[in-house]
Amino acid sequence: MEYRLETKPLKTIYASLGLEDKGRVQQFLGKTTADNLKKYVSFDSGTQEGATRSIEGGTKVIINVPYAQFQAGGKVMIGVRSHSPWARRGERKVVTSKDLTYHSEKIRGKHPFERMKADKGQSILNQTAKYARRFS
Repeated sequence: MEYRLETKPLKTIYASLGLEDKGRVQQFLGKTTADNLKKYVSFDSGTQEGATRSIEGGTKVIINVPYAQFQAGGKVMIGVRSHSPWARRGERKVVTSKDLTYHSEKIRGKHPFERMKADKGQSILNQTAKYARRFS
């Protein structure tokens, strides 16, 4: 008795399941991560929340405002010459030991991605797995 098994190339199988690089599942994961992260970023006028999105086919999540890294770090930064948080244009800033204060819900604050990942990481993975199963 002889059996012959013919399969499609792996790239074709991955594409049909949405698992290729920057495919449907990757985009879903990036969008879901960005949507969950919005609740954790600093919120004063809502600029950071509105600027949080997934890019490059879901492979990266960014907060596209110039001060995002400063806010996420959680420490006050001051100008080297002016010694003021309102540094002059082009003036280099240095990090101080003083913590930033966040004027919003308790969930928002420093290191938003790490806190979101600790709180929602497994839920995001479960949602992504459920989404991926729809293509099988």
